[in-house]
Amino acid sequence: MDDKRVKVGGKAPVRTRGRGGYGKKKNGAVCMYWLQGRCNRNPCRFVHAAGEVNITPNPTNGRSYTYHRKNPTDSTSNSDSKEKKQQQQQSLSLTSGPSGDGTHASHISQQDSHPESHEESSLSTRGSSGDGIANLFMRLAQLDGHNKTVTGIALPSGSDKLYTASGDGDLRVWDCHTGRCVHQGNLGAQIGCLISQGPWLFAGLRNLVKAWNLKTETQYSIDGPVGQVYALEATTEDVLFAGMEDGSIFTWKYDSKTDSFPLITTLKGHTASVLSLQVGCKSLYSGSMDNTIRRWDLDTLTCSQTLLGHSAAVTSLVLSRAGCLLSSSLDQTIKIWACRQDGSMGVFDTRNEEHPILTLFGMHDAHDKPVLCCSCNDNSVILYELPSFTKRGTIFGKQEVGRIQSGPGGLFFTGDGTGQVAVWKWLTPRTA
Repeated sequence: MDDKRVKVGGKAPVRTRGRGGYGKKKNGAVCMYWLQGRCNRNPCRFVHAAGEVNITPNPTNGRSYTYHRKNPTDSTSNSDSKEKKQQQQQSLSLTSGPSGDGTHASHISQQDSHPESHEESSLSTRGSSGDGIANLFMRLAQLDGHNKTVTGIALPSGSDKLYTASGDGDLRVWDCHTGRCVHQGNLGAQIGCLISQGPWLFAGLRNLVKAWNLKTETQYSIDGPVGQVYALEATTEDVLFAGMEDGSIFTWKYDSKTDSFPLITTLKGHTASVLSLQVGCKSLYSGSMDNTIRRWDLDTLTCSQTLLGHSAAVTSLVLSRAGCLLSSSLDQTIKIWACRQDGSMGVFDTRNEEHPILTLFGMHDAHDKPVLCCSCNDNSVILYELPSFTKRGTIFGKQEVGRIQSGPGGLFFTGDGTGQVAVWKWLTPRTA
């Protein structure tokens, strides 16, 4: 293994200058009601403006608002009037320009200081939770910069940086306080996946895994894989698993004495590409294009069970707090697996969807209710409340949403086939 030590996102941020710039701040006091999203005066004698939007979560007072946007296809008798109305609408946009070192700096600006109307809204379809609480989440920002499909989103614990990867090898680092892209680089090969665990950030490429220790600012090149790395999973004991194109699972463990990742073993059993890995309950679970799920004992690193039930590729795996395994497939089903009395796992329930499923992701809403995000190949992400599978809403992407990631304070992120990363936030619900 050839370890190459380089600085990774050093303490001094990259200085960037973009063409966009912030909206011009008007003189005068900022409207406190506008800051809370409650000002209904138009015009208002106080300033409705802000320089940067902080996507780092902060405690709220329980009131968060966004605004309805006009449909761009709405007709009007006067084109000038239509343009004026569009300019008046409150929206979040991201502008970018070339920086001095060739990277692109981006920031979020608020395009208008006087919204036409202040209405509580959600960018999801209608849905209802089990207890009748209104379902609201809003889109905080749009992070533009990737030109290919987003293949990974990672928000390391305790970090104020968001990391995103795309299929053209582009890796971007975003400042969570400003929404700016503070660093961009190309790894020279397709990035198949991106994850974080503790101080570590891992990227799966073809024939290689890149690793960064964000605490020591050190980079590692982990050799061994042959073919594309489609899935990565790491444990708190610094064990790293890589799901490969040929169906094998490479396993390394970080050695602090040699400061390297020696290969422990290669898990074999799948006959097609491994698309998903999940660690939990003293087991590693792997989902494959061979339509099967394999359960591996973490102590012995041997296969303890092969789970049969899907009729097409297994695309994603999620473990619940109760120890149940949820799996998705291109066969348009979500299967819930539970332990039997003998310790083996079997299908507890099956849910049918209308379209093939690309990925699953579990998170909690503002009331700490478990929510399952289900991304399908019709560009939709359906949000279900668990365990009832009550529909909470739907997000639509411009193209297929292949990556979903959650953050602290009710934040979550989606990445689609256009390269766009959207930042969302669960709002504190109010009873109906």
